[in-house]
Amino acid sequence: IIDEQQRKIETLTALFVQTKETSLIKKPLLSSGLVKFKRPDLIHWNYAEPEPMEVAIYGKGIWIYYPGSLQAEKYYLGRNKRMTQSLEPLLAIFQKTFRQLSDGYAIIYEGLETERVHHFRLHPRDEQVQKFLSRVDLWIDKTSGAIIRFKMVEANGDRLSLEFKNLQINLPLADDDLKIKIPPSVRVLEQSTP
Repeated sequence: IIDEQQRKIETLTALFVQTKETSLIKKPLLSSGLVKFKRPDLIHWNYAEPEPMEVAIYGKGIWIYYPGSLQAEKYYLGRNKRMTQSLEPLLAIFQKTFRQLSDGYAIIYEGLETERVHHFRLHPRDEQVQKFLSRVDLWIDKTSGAIIRFKMVEANGDRLSLEFKNLQINLPLADDDLKIKIPPSVRVLEQSTP
């Protein structure tokens, strides 16, 4: 049923709060903004706090731009396997159905967290992925199939959590709505790895 619901999500817009916990810093790093997704592979993160930043993913390219700066960066996912593997869980929450996720992850149903929210825990199957990723937890809205919370636990104990609010599903979005509008005066640096 969740796969059917997720396949029906063609576009998604939501407010997000991101929390990064790392052993290097005592306090969690908090950021927030707006995320937009359009099938098959367009994702745009517009960070408002703590500082404006845009991250856009179009297919195999990742663009990063800090509004007001004189340069933007473009990375290619296919050129760095480690980067691709580390970003894959985050990209997969938008791009893959549960059935597709089960190819790379053992999926454990943790139960209903509330009447409306399913909780799943995913463990990577690939030994190379296990070297840097311990698990991914997903909380999925029972009605829409949309992921409303995500937590990635790295092998070193660092954690990245995302919480999505005010989800709007299948609103009309043009491809240009998910691309960064980089001023012509900004220099784009093409990188093979971040």
